[in-house]
Amino acid sequence: MKKHKLIISLIFLFFLFSIGCEKLEEDYNIPQYDHSIKIGVVGDVSVLREQVENMFFGAKLASEEINQMGGLDINNKNYRIELIFKNSGGSPEEGVKVTNELINDGINIIIGPTFSSVAVEMAELCVENEALMMTYSATTPELTLLNDQDFIWRTCPSDHTFGTISAQYCIDSLLYEKAAIFYRNDRFGQGLSSIINENFQELGGHITNYVLYPGDIPNLESYNFSYELNTLLSEEVDVIFIIAFSSEVAVLTNEIYNNELYQQIENKPKLFLNDGIVPEELIINGNPEMLETVIGITSTNEGNTNYNMYKENYIERFGFSPSTYSEHAYDAVYSIVYAMLRASSEEPEDIIEFLREISGSDLCGDIITDQVVINVNEFDVAKNIIEKGQTIDYEGASGPLNFDCNGDPAPKIVIWGIENNEYKEITYYGK
Repeated sequence: MKKHKLIISLIFLFFLFSIGCEKLEEDYNIPQYDHSIKIGVVGDVSVLREQVENMFFGAKLASEEINQMGGLDINNKNYRIELIFKNSGGSPEEGVKVTNELINDGINIIIGPTFSSVAVEMAELCVENEALMMTYSATTPELTLLNDQDFIWRTCPSDHTFGTISAQYCIDSLLYEKAAIFYRNDRFGQGLSSIINENFQELGGHITNYVLYPGDIPNLESYNFSYELNTLLSEEVDVIFIIAFSSEVAVLTNEIYNNELYQQIENKPKLFLNDGIVPEELIINGNPEMLETVIGITSTNEGNTNYNMYKENYIERFGFSPSTYSEHAYDAVYSIVYAMLRASSEEPEDIIEFLREISGSDLCGDIITDQVVINVNEFDVAKNIIEKGQTIDYEGASGPLNFDCNGDPAPKIVIWGIENNEYKEITYYGK
C-alpha cells in the first residue's frame, strides 16, 4: 500500500512539474529591468530535463526573492538580478561554447553547470577570462585541485569529500577488507572511483576488481553487461562501490541480481552508492531482493530548518517539491549577491574576496564566530546589516556553507540505507 501511494504521489508531482516548466529554453521569458546584473545559469537540460529545470527554479526563486525585496544597491545605483539560461547539453564542447557566448555578451558571473563532465573545461575558460563560476551539482574532485586563482567555486560538496568518507566508513565502521568498484566511464565516475580506490587501500583494504561501463549508453536496459559483471563478480568481496547516475542505479541492481555469478555467492556483498541517488526511485524501480544490501552517502538537510523553509517557499511558488541540488543553485545566487553587496561591486575579482567571509569562514576555511547569521529569504535583513558595515554568515538552504580554501563547502554528510522499503539515515559526518 505504501509503495502504491508513493507511486501515485510521484506521478501527481510529475504532472504538476511537467505543466509548470516544460518550456525551459535559452530564450525563456526573461524579466526586463532598467538596471540589472546579469548572471548566466548553465544547465544540461537536454540530458536531465526535469531535474535541471527544477535546479534552475531554485536559482530563480532566489533571484525573485532578492528582486521583490528591492534588489541591491551598488555605488548608489539600484540593480535587479537577471538570470540568463544556457543549455550545455551534457557536452564539454557545448559548455565551452555557451560559456563563450555569455562572456562575449559581457556576462562574467556563471552558475553551473550540472555535470562534472562539462565543468572542468568551462572552469578553465572562466579562469582564463577571469569570470566567476559557481557550480551547484558538479562534484568532480578536479575542480578542488584546479589552479583556479579563486574564480571557481561550488555550493555542492566535492567528490573528494564523498569518496574519502565512503572508504573510511566501510573500513572503520563496517570493518570491510575487500571491495570492488563498478563505475561509469566519464569524468564523474573516473574521479570518484579513483578517490575511493586510493583511500580504501591507504586504510588497509584491498580492491579486487576495478571495472568500468560505458558512460554514453543511450538505453542502459538494452546493454549487455555480461562481460563487466562477470569480471566484477569474479572474486567475492564485502562491498561493491557503484558509481552511477541516479537514473542508472535501479537498472544496475537488476542486472547484478540476475547475473549467474552473483546468485552463486553465499554471502552477498553490500552495494555502496554515490551521492545524488534518489532513494525513492530506487525503492520503486530497483531489484527488491537487493534493496536491503544498499548503503548510500549524500549531504543531508537533517536538522536544517533553513531547508524546510526553502522547501515550503519553493512549493508555494512553483507547486511541486524541489529536487536534489536545487537548494544548492538557490544558495549560489545568494552567496554571489551577498558577496557583491559586501564588495560594493559586481566585478568577479572583487566578489571572490568576500565569498568566504559571507559564508562564515576565513581564508583558511576556519569558522568565524562573530558574525550575524542570515537565514533563507532574509535578504532585506542582510542588506541592512551589510550597509551598516557589519559582516554576515549566510546559513543556506543546503546548510552552512563555510567555503574552504578550495572554494568547496563543508557539508553535513549522511550514510543511509533501506529498511522495510523505507529510507533510513544511519550515521552522520560533519556538522
